[in-house]
Amino acid sequence: MEETIVKVETNIDDMNPEQYEYIIDLLLKAGANDVWLTPIIMKKGRPAILISVLCKDSLLTAVAHILFTHTTTIGLRCIDYHRIICERQYRVFYYEGMPVGIKEAYYQGQRVNISLEYEDMKRIAQVKKVSIQDIEHSIWKQIKL
Repeated sequence: MEETIVKVETNIDDMNPEQYEYIIDLLLKAGANDVWLTPIIMKKGRPAILISVLCKDSLLTAVAHILFTHTTTIGLRCIDYHRIICERQYRVFYYEGMPVGIKEAYYQGQRVNISLEYEDMKRIAQVKKVSIQDIEHSIWKQIKL
């Protein structure tokens, strides 16, 4: 599938770094596809953080509101990107009665990737008091591909 997506960026050099986790959560809950932070050096050797957000164009106003309200930025850069993404299918596998999401990615009708949902395996590992790796290996042995 092909679509256009917007990358929103801003440089921050004067904010408490403890706040970034909260801002990332707000952006993701607002519907951003992805958010990441990159350490950078700005003019006069000032260390800073580059905040990058990928989102649909329809979310641009909401993303801008969050960044202007919850950071010290006074300006944003917005760049349209053409992107190609795989079609996705989701299913559930029950491991000892507990659900584990499985995500399959398809490109031009051919499966190109399959992955297990980490948070589901983490939850099971905590309940069973075993490693996530043990849960993952056990699931892969049982799964029908």
